[in-house]
Amino acid sequence: MSSAASGEDLPTSEQVVAEFRRALGDPEHRSTPSLVGRLLDLLRSNLDQWNLEDNARGPGADDATVAEAKRAIDQLNAGRHRIIEEIDAAIDRAVTQTASAPLVTESPAMAFDRLSVLVIRIDNTERAADDEAAEAGGYAARLPVLYLQLADLQHAIDGLIADVRDGTRRFVPYQSLKLYGQ
Repeated sequence: MSSAASGEDLPTSEQVVAEFRRALGDPEHRSTPSLVGRLLDLLRSNLDQWNLEDNARGPGADDATVAEAKRAIDQLNAGRHRIIEEIDAAIDRAVTQTASAPLVTESPAMAFDRLSVLVIRIDNTERAADDEAAEAGGYAARLPVLYLQLADLQHAIDGLIADVRDGTRRFVPYQSLKLYGQ
């Protein structure tokens, strides 16, 4: 069995979601030089990208606005990939992996990336549902599905981390190796 190696304790997905929600509600909430801090950086990167995509899809977006957004999104993606690599490296340092354990197809940081986008989607949907409170069906009807997706993803992430700690699964830390504008 594998045990935690030297380094920081890994947060549960519930703790990460709480930090994500806190950061979405409080723009002044700042990251710290820790794994949770890097996860918050990932959230902010995805939130910035979400907002750029919304602006580019807006009804008044001209070609120049769309092109500018695309360039900014490419820069965000390059930074996002670095953050994902750093998160996986931190998790890899925090646990001792069993080399003979079966390999998973998605690294923990890639799953946390999806988690951050899902929390952003939920936050936006909750706000949209509040705005249309008088309208039946709309965005509020989506929330139970999103909450279920969140619970499922949290369960999967916690299970992945537990399995890596137990030595029953392992992951390869993500490396993007993508060329942006090269």
